[in-house]
Amino acid sequence: MSHHDNLIAAFETYQAENEKFHGKGIKASAARARKALQEIAGSCKERRKEITAEKEALEGKPKGEGMSQDAARHAHIRK
Repeated sequence: MSHHDNLIAAFETYQAENEKFHGKGIKASAARARKALQEIAGSCKERRKEITAEKEALEGKPKGEGMSQDAARHAHIRK
């Protein structure tokens, strides 16, 4: 399953568990909702990396070439 699909599935799980927690007061659903949110966070990070790699491949730019995001941010701040 791709990170994109994991994001969709985890979000659907989160929605269902959150509704059970808030709508019906089922305390165990709170833990399952939190777990789904943690999975979403991890999949987001991995999907961001995939998107960056895909974009760089389209541009013909080898991975690792150029400034990192942090370096670019600091260079912009210094100006």
